[in-house]
Formats: sequence, structure tokens, C-alpha cells
Amino acid sequence: MRLLFSARIALTLILSLLGFCSMAQNFPSKPVTIVVPFPAGGALDTVARAIAEQMRVDLGQAVIVDNKAGAGGTVGSALVARAMPDGHTILLGSVATHAIAAGIYPKLAYDPVGDFVPITQLTSSPLVLTVSPKFSVANVNELIAHAKSRPGKVNFASTGNGTALHIAGEVFSMAAGINVIHIPYKGGPQATTALLASEVDYILANPQLVMALIQSGKLQSLAVTGKQRLTNLPMVPTLNEAGVAGVDVTTWFGLWAPKNTPMSIVERINASARKALASAEVRHKLEGQGDLPVGSSVEEFATFARAEYKYWLNFVQSAGIKLQ
Repeated sequence: MRLLFSARIALTLILSLLGFCSMAQNFPSKPVTIVVPFPAGGALDTVARAIAEQMRVDLGQAVIVDNKAGAGGTVGSALVARAMPDGHTILLGSVATHAIAAGIYPKLAYDPVGDFVPITQLTSSPLVLTVSPKFSVANVNELIAHAKSRPGKVNFASTGNGTALHIAGEVFSMAAGINVIHIPYKGGPQATTALLASEVDYILANPQLVMALIQSGKLQSLAVTGKQRLTNLPMVPTLNEAGVAGVDVTTWFGLWAPKNTPMSIVERINASARKALASAEVRHKLEGQGDLPVGSSVEEFATFARAEYKYWLNFVQSAGIKLQ
């Protein structure tokens, strides 16, 4: 009986292995879905749609962008974590979903490290400190002075609790020594609309959310995070240049597959995504909205994402940042 049971286990393992080999050889056998865990029109969504068409041509199958928003990107991320590990459902996640969320959400529905296989880092970009049309400050020092004279009265928008924009806003307020109110929205378009309507005073935003509005004069940019100025906003200083040190927050987006996805499939998606990022059309679009295309190897992205996870988990917990 014991030998028969062992034989059955061995047969099951062999059949599973053969199934995975066949799956890998036939990939992609149907449309590939990129799940974006934030609303349509937001920063992640624009990057997903920028690469989807190029990947469709390369893979020979439709590449569908599916927005599954909610809880700072964690709803869509959890969905992909439970998906079939065959490469046909992948996640376009971010520093929020795979680094910050673990420190913010006490009962996160997925393990950012253990439940996914990193595919490639797509982009990196600083954030732009942007004020509403009616918020009459001309520079960072005036914003800080205004906030200090009205403690608890000035507010900033974000794309949701636990997102990079939320954490960047908290980092800025700590570095500047100001007491401000965080107003979370469901996504980038909603937060930007609120800023345009002067429902909020400022935002630390992904460049693609505010670049066109700044260039058209509808919004005003005061500074950018990170260590260097944006090419498209050369006159806008970094926060370090403006006298506020320590706000070197940059956002980054990447692709992940569910754990146990065969490495041959992961490498195939990696090659397709990197080919898309290297195309002149995609690079022009991404760079025009303030994104730096990256396109890392699987190994490079795994190392980078693991380091970011450790850094932001420690930072959020040490800073005592909580959901509101």
C-alpha cells in the first residue's frame, strides 16, 4: 500500500512537471493580461498601455490592460498572487505594492516577496511637488512658512493610503517640520482633479499625472524629489536645492508573475517588455511624461525589489506611519 501511494505521488509530480514544460513551450497560448492595481488614467496605467501594444506585436497575442483598483494597489496585487502561474496573468506593480504596503497594512493579503516572481523593472521617476492654482506660494520656503503658520490646516493629496505619494507626503512633512493633513483619493486622476479644483493644497505627484498641466500653466511645480532635476522641468529645483534635505523618494514600476511561474516564461516576458521599452516610440512617450525607462534583467530586478522592500518596511515602521 505504501509503495502504491508513493508511486501515485511520483506519477502526479511527473505529470505536473510535464504540464509545466508543455505550458512553457506553448507560451503564450492566449491573451496576456497585465493587471494594473490602480484606476485607469493613473501613472501605472499609462506605463502599462505604453508597452502593451509593443508586447502584443512581439508575443503574437493580445496584451490586455486590466485595472483592478483598491486599497492602495493591494487588491489587484493579491488577485495576481492567486492567479495561475502560466504567465498569462501578470502584475504591473510599484514601490507601493511591493515595498511600502507590507509596513502599512497589518494584514496584507499577499507576501510581496514570497508570492511573486520578479520579471523586470520598467521605469523610475521622481515626484513633483505641485500646488493648486489658488494656493498662493511661489516656492518651497513659502509653502513651509504657510503650513507652519496654520498647523493642521494645510492639506496634501495622494493616490491612496499606503501609496508612494502618501509616503512621500509624510516624508516631506517630517523633513520640513510641518503639521499637515493627508487626503487620500482612489487614484491619480481623482487626486489631480481635486488639486485643479483647489480642494487640496498640494501633492507630491508622479510626473505623468501633472506634467501637461504644469506645462500648460494650470498647475505650478515647486520642486522635485530625487537627486537631479527633471529634463522636462529644468527650471524646477530639487527639494535638496530648495533647502529640504532627505526627501529623495523616487517611484518605480515593475512587472511580476505569480510564484511558481516557469522561469522560461518569466524570461520570455522579460525579453518582450525590455524590447518594448527599447523602442523609440515607447521611450519617447515615457520620457516625455517624466519617466526613465529601465528594463532590468530578472536577477537585477529581484535584487533591487528585495532591497526596496527591506528599506521601506523598516522606514514605515520606524516612522510610525499608519493608515488614516
